Amino acid sequence: MRDPKSLEEAAGLAVLGAIPRLGENETAQQAASDLRSPFSEAYRSVRTALQFATVRGLPGTLLITSAGPSEGKSTTALELAQNISQLGKRVLLVDADLRGASVHKTTGLPSAKGLSNLLSGACTLDEVVQSWRNGALDVITSGPLPPNPPELLGGAALPKLLSDLRRSYDVVILDGPPVLGLADAPLLANHAEATMLVVAAQATRVESLQAAIRRLQFSRARLIGALLTRFSMVGGDEYYGYGYGAHASKAK
Repeated sequence: MRDPKSLEEAAGLAVLGAIPRLGENETAQQAASDLRSPFSEAYRSVRTALQFATVRGLPGTLLITSAGPSEGKSTTALELAQNISQLGKRVLLVDADLRGASVHKTTGLPSAKGLSNLLSGACTLDEVVQSWRNGALDVITSGPLPPNPPELLGGAALPKLLSDLRRSYDVVILDGPPVLGLADAPLLANHAEATMLVVAAQATRVESLQAAIRRLQFSRARLIGALLTRFSMVGGDEYYGYGYGAHASKAK
């Protein structure tokens, strides 16, 4: 996928936004700290698109996943969680990648207790919810990585947990694992109100993307759209703010 148009054609999904490629030696945290940067503006545009994702507005539970690893899903989960919380919503970010957890690394929060402890019944919700940046966002890290994640994610504990969380939070964002080769993401997608697929420009193969979509659809995931990351903005502003425009055109 080179650009939002090719992604839309290959996926058959609305493209909710295009996140620009970071500069050399620039981190996501540095780009996000500048509220006027194209990176920050792009995620605000995605937030706007998500406000039209369901008949009630923002989805109550949103799974962020990708076909394969290293496509930008964890960065997207964190950025969207922060952006949505700025609307005055109570937001919880959950690291649901029980194989390659990373939320504790990007937030600097401990992960001795987290989602795996909750699902196994070893901890209560109060014991694992952590406040980040003076209460701007609540976070549940992964906890100890289990030997067999599908056993935890496939039981009755996950849907009950999501139901309980929705009583306390306006939006619960799940940073999920990649789709291909694992049973984890389809299990999560089956219980999430909405699923967003993150796709890296010039990296994700069309065949991999389409295979991931088929797997998610088979699990009855409610796919609301795709997000293109690492998009080169060279060549003009044709795709700037793509998320809102594309989503609105789909709704017409």
